[in-house]
Amino acid sequence: MGENNPIEFNKRVFEIDGIRGFALLGILMMNIMSFAGPDLDDSFSGTRTEIYTGFWNELSLFFINTFVTTNFYTMFSFLFGLGFFIFLSRAEKKTQSVSALFLRRLGLLLVFGLMHGILLWYGDILWTYAVTGIFLLLFYKFKPKVNLIIAVILLIVTSVMVVLMSAATFMMEKYTAGMDLESQGFVYTLNMTETVLNGSYADIVGMNATILGISASGALFVIPNVLAMFLIGLYAGQKGWFTNLSSHIPLLRKVTVIGIGIGLPVKIFTGYLTTYQFNDVVYSLLAMLSSTVGGPLMSLGYVAALALIFLKIPSFVSLLQPVGQMALTNYIGQTVIMLGIFYIGGLFGSINAIWFVPVALGVFILQIILSTVWMKFFAYGPLEWIWRCFTYLNVMPIRKR
Repeated sequence: MGENNPIEFNKRVFEIDGIRGFALLGILMMNIMSFAGPDLDDSFSGTRTEIYTGFWNELSLFFINTFVTTNFYTMFSFLFGLGFFIFLSRAEKKTQSVSALFLRRLGLLLVFGLMHGILLWYGDILWTYAVTGIFLLLFYKFKPKVNLIIAVILLIVTSVMVVLMSAATFMMEKYTAGMDLESQGFVYTLNMTETVLNGSYADIVGMNATILGISASGALFVIPNVLAMFLIGLYAGQKGWFTNLSSHIPLLRKVTVIGIGIGLPVKIFTGYLTTYQFNDVVYSLLAMLSSTVGGPLMSLGYVAALALIFLKIPSFVSLLQPVGQMALTNYIGQTVIMLGIFYIGGLFGSINAIWFVPVALGVFILQIILSTVWMKFFAYGPLEWIWRCFTYLNVMPIRKR
């Protein structure tokens, strides 16, 4: 085998693929709120489109905001850090140029992210992972305990920032009470419904680019959270917890209880604020604790709980593993399917939120079937194959031997 060949298929940690596959379901359930209607526009204007209102629709949103939102992109961040350790530790045994390999890997991920975020859908997370991933090269040689401490400090600092911003905004609201902010130009709208239903493709690309620019301006808050979860994933890889899960059952139980036990009350609180107090700026800011406290804790609890389930029910791994092994393809594939339903199909702003979870489940089941069939014949997903070929500067055979 050449020194730049990728990791062999039989060395994959299938439990990680299974967890990644489950995370894809959560990502879709979270993103469907924005695929289906002008959720982002509503957050700017402080209003709610009809599909998000009413008892059952709000209950559906509360469920998603509590058990899904921020829990799964932080889970993906954890898995990215874990995958980074596995990638580099194995690459070190084959070649000396591990940094070059990883930087090429990040470079193409950035291209995928920007193309996805501009040409398809504005809610891309890949470019954030690519930019943040560069920092991992600095921490790879650090001791596991140091990486864990830095991760905890990052989460604490961002949580304190959220509380302080909420307090400052509360004081500002008292000062500006009675002012007509809309007439003074403080209320911003993207006219998403009009653009999606009646605009051209160029209009949609322009909207995507605008939102991507807005999200990039907030990267100073997002990147520390993503990096923190990267480092916790790196820590788990350094400690070797996923090389033999059965020997870490007591630890997995402890992480499940602590992660969900502490994270769930935080997520219930922030889920309530996000769902029912969305038009209050102070509460909306305070709800960002979902990303800095609730989401990270719940994601770790989910990962540990899934690992325990996989140990008890190995067939569950087999069900989710193909989806997770081609996670990049399926992530962008979800966008293509959702755009087909809501943009091309003209259903944007028409399907009530009560249907979000069933639609997401239906699409995910379709992805399980397609991924299982694909992986019977091929070693990698289509985008994963392009990613690997570029990383190793070598055209790999895609069909299984």
